[in-house]
Amino acid sequence: MNDALFAGEKFLEPDNTRRGPTSTIRTATIGTMHVGDRYDIVVGQKVAHTVGAVPEELLRWVRQRYVTVESYRDLRETLETRRVLLLRGQPGTGRVTTALHLLDELVPGRVFRWECGKTAKSLTNGSFAKDDAGYLVELPARVSGGLTETILDQLRSKLDESRSYCVLVAAGDPRHARSFGGYAVGYQAPDSADLLRNHIRHETVSDDPADLEEKLLRLCRKAWVSAALGPCPTPSESVWMARLLTQHARGIIPEEKVREGGRQAVDIQVAEWFGDLVGLGPGTELKEALRLAAFRIALAVLNGTPYSLVAEAADLLSLRFAAGGEDPKDKPQEDLSLFADDPASRLPALRAKVVEGCATFRHELIPMEMLEFEDPRYPKAILNHVWQHHHRLRNALGPWLQELGKDRRTMVWVRAAQVVGYLGRLDFVDVFTKMIAPDSESGEEFGWKSVRRRSAAIALDQAARDESVEPAVLERLRHWRRHGTLEQRQTTAIAYGYALGRKRIATALEELRVLGTPSERAKPFASGGEQEIVWTAGYSVAKLFAFGMVSEVLDHLRIWLASSRSSLRRLALISIEHLANFYAYELDHLSVSLGDDRPALPPGSERWPLLPALCAENADLARRVAELLGKALRSRESDFLARVLLARWVRSAERDATLLDVLAEFLGRLVARDGDAQRLKYLIRRLRDDWADPLRPDVATRLSTQIDERERTRVAA
Repeated sequence: MNDALFAGEKFLEPDNTRRGPTSTIRTATIGTMHVGDRYDIVVGQKVAHTVGAVPEELLRWVRQRYVTVESYRDLRETLETRRVLLLRGQPGTGRVTTALHLLDELVPGRVFRWECGKTAKSLTNGSFAKDDAGYLVELPARVSGGLTETILDQLRSKLDESRSYCVLVAAGDPRHARSFGGYAVGYQAPDSADLLRNHIRHETVSDDPADLEEKLLRLCRKAWVSAALGPCPTPSESVWMARLLTQHARGIIPEEKVREGGRQAVDIQVAEWFGDLVGLGPGTELKEALRLAAFRIALAVLNGTPYSLVAEAADLLSLRFAAGGEDPKDKPQEDLSLFADDPASRLPALRAKVVEGCATFRHELIPMEMLEFEDPRYPKAILNHVWQHHHRLRNALGPWLQELGKDRRTMVWVRAAQVVGYLGRLDFVDVFTKMIAPDSESGEEFGWKSVRRRSAAIALDQAARDESVEPAVLERLRHWRRHGTLEQRQTTAIAYGYALGRKRIATALEELRVLGTPSERAKPFASGGEQEIVWTAGYSVAKLFAFGMVSEVLDHLRIWLASSRSSLRRLALISIEHLANFYAYELDHLSVSLGDDRPALPPGSERWPLLPALCAENADLARRVAELLGKALRSRESDFLARVLLARWVRSAERDATLLDVLAEFLGRLVARDGDAQRLKYLIRRLRDDWADPLRPDVATRLSTQIDERERTRVAA
């Protein structure tokens, strides 16, 4: 769960995209730019979709600014010798610009756009209108999927007759280039840094200061420019950034406008992705487009998780798309082909990549490949666009997210809950009513707590990151604490253990105090079920400590443990038990984006229990923790704490010599009163004499000796 929370926070950070509504193409200040090359080749330059000559001014622009791709020589050789070149690559990477440059080199100024028919066979129908010319053809998926070596041979024969050349531009597919008889060549975009520098040189004019170009090149190396451009920009995005930087260097626009331009480029790419669905009629092309859209949304929710999880979630969503947003179980659906998904061609279309990562299994890390967008700004941009500009999609997204929220895999349900909360920032009333409230009232159980109630708590915490939504969240939590059902009160206790509780630590601890002592207001003969709320409240108190609220939590636990009320002492003991059960490695995953100071940990202490790790280099904290833990061990309810949790500390120290030294000193601090040493030595003897896994004698001796020395010092004093 901690891994999933950390990953979700990474991609829902406020810095990744601006807060509030996203820009559409209609309202964006970019105006003449269209990210990609399906319609626009470069900024402000367009190629007509009807048969006709490509304008000379566009060809001149390409000649001046073209950046040679790595495989250019092979591309030209194939086109020159075979007259037909099948250029396969992803939209927006400059395929059409490269095709224009190739054709213009072979037949200068005589480049035409040629519209293909509805099938691959239609490419060989009719004849070419011009001789000694170059033809550019953009193939939709329905046509490129039917291409064969035979069809390309027939097309070559027609081109031989007219002494012309033709470049077919298509998206990649699973077939190897050899399947096309030497006509196909894979296309890779030019280096983005080279592209940006090249366009910057062409943006300067004679009236500019002599040092402007050098100033621009220095700007390109700044971190904020790289962040605005993104880690993997398309050629069109590099062109636009060159124009913005030039205006900034001339003093026309401020730095923030350049940053805003980079964010708008992401918004426009997302708008284009979903805008492509408009106008597609029923058929294979629409089905594939819907699957791709579902995959993009699924990746926005599960960014940074294994490919298999994203693909599975995308299949569930695409079935809902096909059913018009309704439950696909209520409508007959076509079976998805077992071979329909091709990761090799899917990733470029998603602008995503596979990276090395690890998944937590219990206390172990397992190496695993993860799928994520190349640019971390895409998850929020996609969620914003879909939720705000495609209202009918909500009918599919809401139930789909709730379905993911019931998944038993933590990596899935936690991320779905975070996204529900993020959407709550955009429309809290709708999201709360339809998704959060039903989960908070759920009585479904598996494991130690209802996953649906935990999902509601995480969603509320995420929604409260927006200052305009936070008051509404706090109002609901206050109401549930005072008047809610058992399930709603438990949801409240969970919610206060996250960032919202850390931000309002005094309020959180006071609310958890009341939630964690339900017996104080229980009516006679009331039904059971309150124990789980006590457990949950204690867990949230411990998490607040782990998140960095160390002093505040210790102060409250000391007061609670000294209380005359048994219910409050019980809450304090349960909180201490949770604290004793935390391990230091969890701190890295539990930290979320409030910017609070995390407790410093000594190097190499990731596998240590949290409390000894925190106390290793902080004598004052060690004193306060030992005082609190010692008082807890003297209570009548301390058996579990001593026999189980402290035993885990000793077992961990058995595997780590450095931790053994730290633990020996810490156990010595627990010897403050009569009976303390005897209690601790009894625990060590039990571990040493354990039938199944006896404690090593040298470890038992080391700890017992330290306890004896501290007891002699105490008695002498």
